[in-house]
Amino acid sequence: MKVKEILNPPPLESLIRIFGQQHLPFVLDSSQSNDGLGEWSFLGAEPIETVEAAPLATLREAMRAFPVSAEATSEIPFIGGAVGYLAYDYGRRIEQLPTRAVDDRGIPDMHFGIYDGVAAYHHASGKLYLIAHGFREPADAIIRRLSSWLERPAPRIPTPMSLGEWEWNVSKAAFADAVDRVREYIARGDVYQVNLSRRARCTFSGSGLELYMALRQGNPAPYAAYLSTGAFELISTSPEQFLRKTGRELVTRPIKGTRPRSGDPRQDRLREQELRCSLKDRAELLMIVDLERNDLGRVAEFGSVRVEGLYQLEHYKSVIHQTAQVRATLASTKDVYDALEALFPGGSITGAPKVRAMEIIEELEPTRRGAYCGSVGYIGFNQDAEFNIAIRSLHFKAGLLDYQVGGGIVWDSQAESEFQETVDKARAICETLESLCRR
Repeated sequence: MKVKEILNPPPLESLIRIFGQQHLPFVLDSSQSNDGLGEWSFLGAEPIETVEAAPLATLREAMRAFPVSAEATSEIPFIGGAVGYLAYDYGRRIEQLPTRAVDDRGIPDMHFGIYDGVAAYHHASGKLYLIAHGFREPADAIIRRLSSWLERPAPRIPTPMSLGEWEWNVSKAAFADAVDRVREYIARGDVYQVNLSRRARCTFSGSGLELYMALRQGNPAPYAAYLSTGAFELISTSPEQFLRKTGRELVTRPIKGTRPRSGDPRQDRLREQELRCSLKDRAELLMIVDLERNDLGRVAEFGSVRVEGLYQLEHYKSVIHQTAQVRATLASTKDVYDALEALFPGGSITGAPKVRAMEIIEELEPTRRGAYCGSVGYIGFNQDAEFNIAIRSLHFKAGLLDYQVGGGIVWDSQAESEFQETVDKARAICETLESLCRR
């Protein structure tokens, strides 16, 4: 493995444009860092191989062709490897689910590029590192190519932007009916909680990369991402970590409970207190923490699963979230692919029990989720990994832009407040898009 530090690197915004204009690029971007989350951003392009045929076992087999030596560990969390996404609908390959929702996007269940040659930007120090292994060409040649990209200007793409009217796939009345239907299932004892969402779609003309650049400014988050698969672009400004694997340590950080920020510190403190005192939100989070403990227990060493930071508040530009952290040690007989399949999809965006909640989602949501509520991230050549939960995410394909929002429904949910939560979550994205297109 070869690592080169770049002295006086371009600003991160320039790096994103430099890499984003290459072939099949990725950006795993921490545009906001909270409490040690999102310390690094990673960028790459020109994968040496792509893997789109599910299941994850296919990716595991492909990655075996790129072994790294034991000394290829580094203080840099990602040293090259597979970068991509698992769509929410990959869950159908793990569990037996009915097929009712319409697939009107044609988003593959998974897509990964394998990248030998990545850039790692450390936010605290401002240092940039280029990393290569030399699997298909010499590592020095890869480093030289990446270095040459950094010497080129990275202008903003001068593409006119236009945004059509948003059309929702579920009306306010239909969403209220769906909330009532979930409450009926809860009353029958089928389920304790269901994450229910609705989707907005509009026509969009412009650059997906520039759209991402605007969103990372208007809605910064520690697990933001931009991917171009060739067929479509995936844009995420997610605050939620799905899974991190470092050595044999596993961590997941579910979010449950959201309040909008007002810009007034006094008002925000009142909303913090409201969130802390909300029995509904605390119960939602506790249910998901129990689900995640169970999922981790399927691949963890016996007795290693533990909960940390229960009911912690995290602050973002437009919202306040309530979170927890669940940690475990991966069993010696399991690997990162086993861990992903054991936890996927994340409990915070399904409900509990997970499989029954997913069946109800399939019944009540009219269209497939695609990458929304799936996960975007990396699996390193050394099998370290980190993935987000792809909330606050958009698909851009064939001139159509999709954005989806949801929330957890429990017995004491009120349809009006649950609907308003989807409005609050959508506001930052919609305002940023509208502002971009007015420039």
